[in-house]
Amino acid sequence: MSEVGSALRVARTAAGISLQGMAARTNYSKPYLGQLETGARVVRAEHVTAYESALHTSLDHLRVRLTAESVSELDDLPGQLRSLLLPPVAHARGDNATFAAAEQAAAEHLVTWARGRQWGDGPAPHRAVVAWLTANLPRLQQLSAAGRHGRALRVGAELADIAAAMSWDVEDITAARRYSVVAARLAHAAGDTVLTAAILTASTWQLLDNGRPVEGLEVAQLAQYLARRTATPLLRVALAELETYAQGILGERAAFQRAIVVAAECRREAAETAAGDTAADRSLTAATVGMILGPRRDWPGPGQQSRLLGNSYRHLIATRPDLARIAFEDSIPLPQDFVTPAMAGISSARLQLMLGEPEYAAEQVGFAVSRCGRPIGRTAARLSDFLHESAEFASVPAVGEVRSMIRELIAHR
Repeated sequence: MSEVGSALRVARTAAGISLQGMAARTNYSKPYLGQLETGARVVRAEHVTAYESALHTSLDHLRVRLTAESVSELDDLPGQLRSLLLPPVAHARGDNATFAAAEQAAAEHLVTWARGRQWGDGPAPHRAVVAWLTANLPRLQQLSAAGRHGRALRVGAELADIAAAMSWDVEDITAARRYSVVAARLAHAAGDTVLTAAILTASTWQLLDNGRPVEGLEVAQLAQYLARRTATPLLRVALAELETYAQGILGERAAFQRAIVVAAECRREAAETAAGDTAADRSLTAATVGMILGPRRDWPGPGQQSRLLGNSYRHLIATRPDLARIAFEDSIPLPQDFVTPAMAGISSARLQLMLGEPEYAAEQVGFAVSRCGRPIGRTAARLSDFLHESAEFASVPAVGEVRSMIRELIAHR
């Protein structure tokens, strides 16, 4: 029996509540709760929160144990990866570390507001998010050191994750990396392995896009290790696909093919699973949107991930087209509020180029252009990407026609 699971059982029985009664008070079944209490399942922070709500009592002392157990699990990892998640020494001292209910609610409202605006072509809410983090990180570090107030640590982790994504979006790579580390540490201190792994997923993509596939693969594997017992189906898909991308960029053909098969299996498992509204789901959705939209830049720019992936996948297409197509099956649906029909069409066209289907790519991008009018901002930048990526197919009549149309649109914007 695990120490934390046993403590949950003691708290439940002390309150005179049976397993069946606890199941009625939570969203978990009686067998599931029994497995938590006996150690057959790993206890996470959200389980402790559910017991607190059902028992109307604080179990903060169990979060300290959860944090200690999760840190001890890192002992067999390489030092550089282990240090990624170890919290820094708290710089602030005092009695004001605890977040009042009103402060917590305001921070959660900021998360919702920022998530809805971070990918638009208009001004991003970067300043508001960074201002909150600057003011509150010392308090969060103090809470992290004390191993308590997981709710505050989780909202801090999500805001740091948003700051990392927005920094990467304007290609401030140093800031993006810094905020990603902060986000992962806060989520880990909160005992939320799923959110931690989701944040590391976004960090992995940033490393791949920045031309650092070796580090990206290491971080993706760290995320897989952390969430090996707790990952949701959508998280498993994201991690498997990122490992596929990294292996492809590195030219590790055998590992690449194995990773594609694993990713396909994960997709089948997740086929009936839609993205939810947890912090981890929001982080995964934002990371996927970021991959599709790309940074706020005009070509040419430092982000050349599409070129690297394109070469890797085209090589695979020439040798194992069956596996290559598996790699692109049934992506997770994205909120239409984030991705416009024009952007979705351009993204699909770029994907068809990777699959070696230039005629279909030309049809897709032509349809997208007809729906966007005069392209501006990110849409114009992605059309420039298509222009660059389609150069090898310029002799195909349909592609040549579309390329001329894109040149004219971009020249007059």
